[in-house]
This record gives sequence, C-alpha cells and structure tokens, in this order.
Amino acid sequence: MTTTTATRDTPRARTGFVNDLVRRGAAVWIIVALFAATLTVMRGGALWTTGNLAALLTSAVVLGLVALGQHVVILSGGIDLSIGSLVTLITLCTAVFINGYPIRTAPVIIGVLILGGLLGAVNGVLVARLGMPPFIVTLGTLYLFNGIALLISSTPAGQVTSVLSRMAIGRIGPLPYIFFLLLFAVLLVWALLNRTAWGRHVTAVGGDLEAARSVGIDVDRVRIKAFLLAGVLAALAGIILAARSGLGSPTAGEGLELSAITVVVLGGASLLGGRGALLGTMGGVALLSLITNSITILQFPSTITDLIRGVIIIAAAAIFVAKTRK
Repeated sequence: MTTTTATRDTPRARTGFVNDLVRRGAAVWIIVALFAATLTVMRGGALWTTGNLAALLTSAVVLGLVALGQHVVILSGGIDLSIGSLVTLITLCTAVFINGYPIRTAPVIIGVLILGGLLGAVNGVLVARLGMPPFIVTLGTLYLFNGIALLISSTPAGQVTSVLSRMAIGRIGPLPYIFFLLLFAVLLVWALLNRTAWGRHVTAVGGDLEAARSVGIDVDRVRIKAFLLAGVLAALAGIILAARSGLGSPTAGEGLELSAITVVVLGGASLLGGRGALLGTMGGVALLSLITNSITILQFPSTITDLIRGVIIIAAAAIFVAKTRK
C-alpha cells in the first residue's frame, strides 16, 4: 500500500516541482542555459566573443525596459498593446526635438520621459476610472500613438547629439553602458514591487480586484500607476533607440508589445494577473534576445526571425493555457 502510494505521488511531486520552477521564474533560465550550451557546441566560441556579447546585451536593453513595464501592468491584471507604439512616438520626438542641438538634450529627455508617463497614465485612467477593458483601450491607443508618430514624420527624421550616441553604443569590455541602465531599472522595479505597499497592492489587485477593493485598497490608483510606470519605461526605451540609431524612425518600436508580452508569459506570469516573477521576465528577455542573436551566429537568413518569434509566441500561449488548467 505504501509503495503504491509513493509511486503514484512521485509524478505529482515532480509536476509540482516543475510548476514551482515556472512560477518562480527559474525554468526559463534553465532553457537559456541549455540554449547557450547548444550554441556553444554548434559554433564554438562565437557566442562568447566580446563583440557578440556586447551586441546581445545591447539588443536586450530595449526589450528589457519595455518588458519591465509590461510585467507590472500584467501583474496588476491589465495588458498594454500600445507600448511599442509609444516607444516609436518617443523615439521620433527625441530625435526631432533635439535635432542635433546639445543644449536641447537634457530638457528633451526630461520632457519625453514625462510625456511617456502621461500617455501611460491616460491608458490607466481609461481602464481604471471608466472601466474600459485594457485590451480595447490599449489597442485604440496603439493606433493613436502610431498615427501621431506618422503625423510627425513618415520617414526617419531628426538627429540626436554625438555625445548621446556615444553613450548608447559605448561599452566597457562586453558590457554596454546602457546595460547598467537596465540593471538599475530592474532593481528599481523589484524594490517597488517587493518593498512598497503599492507593489503588494499591484499583486493583490491582479489576483482579485473586488477582494482588493473590499479591504480598502485604492484599486484605481494602483492600476493608473502601473500604466504610468510602463509609460516611463517605454519612453526610456525610445530614448535609447533614438540614441543608438542617431535619428527617429516611425517604425522603431514595431512589434515590441508582442515581444514584451511573450517574454512576460515565458517567465511564468499569468495573463490573468496576480502572479509573475521579475526573474522569469528577465529570463524571457534573455531567451528571446539569445534566439535573435543565434540567427546571426548560425548564419540563418534574417527573414526567418518573425517565423521563430511566432513559434515562441505560440509556445508561450501553450504554456499559459497548460498552467491555467492545472
């Protein structure tokens, strides 16, 4: 009897262990390690060259910043489809307003960060105060922000200063300067979520909105601040994109919203809100960046990038469905 029970419980225990890894965000890092090991075997040391590591980390910064904002919004029970369009708008505004004048750099950067926060807060107000579904609201603002960007310019425009560009592409060994900015943002968001009352309220609101409201949590304020933070982080990503390219592009943030949602779900977060580990989201960023980087290392045609990302998105959705059924 005891032997039979133990035999039956073993698969459940293993399943529980795997689910725990997913929830804590560790599972995706195991996949990252296996993927990196496979690339190392296939292409020798190509992955670990200083230049390639710098390129890999640089590409992860913009996605990482956007994913941080998406993580907070999803944790609160929402979703932000407009975040990529907001990055595009900020990229254009940064380059067009600076237009090569060093004296404008600081005021423009401060201004676009404020603009990003305000536009993010608009999403939050429409969701929280008017009770509109986040999917519908942010789908509408996706087109709105894209439309404004195209009104500013339908072709690459503006110019950032050489100092800003050097900061965006400069590095210490394999570590880009902007990677330290991402690390700071991760630590800041982690502290907000784990060391403040607002952070605890974000999880509570995402887990059960009505229960959170019944215990006195200001649900509307929590959700508005989540979207506001996502807007500021998207603005920071837009500034970096403008600095890296030297100008503003009307397609700079194209597809970032889907990539951000993908990495958050790959990291073990629930799209229903209330559950998600920042460690897992950053692991998702690492995995997606590594996959994109591997296309170059393995000398595959760049045209299959979207194909691979599509497979990853479907896999992420499959993981989510499997977890919600258990």
